[in-house]
Amino acid sequence: MKKALLLVLAISYPFAVFFALKWGYSPKLLSLILILAALFQFNAQKIKLLRNTFIVCSILLVSGLLLYDDEIFLKLYPVLISASLLAVFAFSLKFPPSVIERFARIKNSDLPQDAIAYCRKVTLVWCCFFTLNASIALYTISLSAKAWMLYNGLISYVLIGLLMAGEFGYRIYYIKGKQHGSHNPE
Repeated sequence: MKKALLLVLAISYPFAVFFALKWGYSPKLLSLILILAALFQFNAQKIKLLRNTFIVCSILLVSGLLLYDDEIFLKLYPVLISASLLAVFAFSLKFPPSVIERFARIKNSDLPQDAIAYCRKVTLVWCCFFTLNASIALYTISLSAKAWMLYNGLISYVLIGLLMAGEFGYRIYYIKGKQHGSHNPE
């Protein structure tokens, strides 16, 4: 239930900000939305570095909102989420096991060396994705409110889903190739 609520909140955040600003609510007042989103993110994270990063980013954004009453601090939240995820994934490449390897070990604790190497490559792909996603989310701040909402509330989630589905499909292909020895998809 908690995960479903977090997902709904994450997806609805750009829409809530867009409509609240459109209806004339003060960005300072909307800091409550940001605080709520941050609390759910914080409670859902099991990775200590990610949880701490969310805390710091949320404090900075809410402080900016309260001091300057500027909507940019609301619109920066998706940027900071992607940047935080990038930091965690990149950190895991520097200090293994990688994030993807941790996920893989949930299903299979005894991973062969080539699977560990594959997990590192997938973690690197996610790092590239989060870099691109944060950059685009930052760029959308300079666009119309509708464009910001469309990218951060829809397009970025579709891209995440496509990357997940693509990686899952490739993993099946990769594992079959390893099992049958018929091809080497690397």
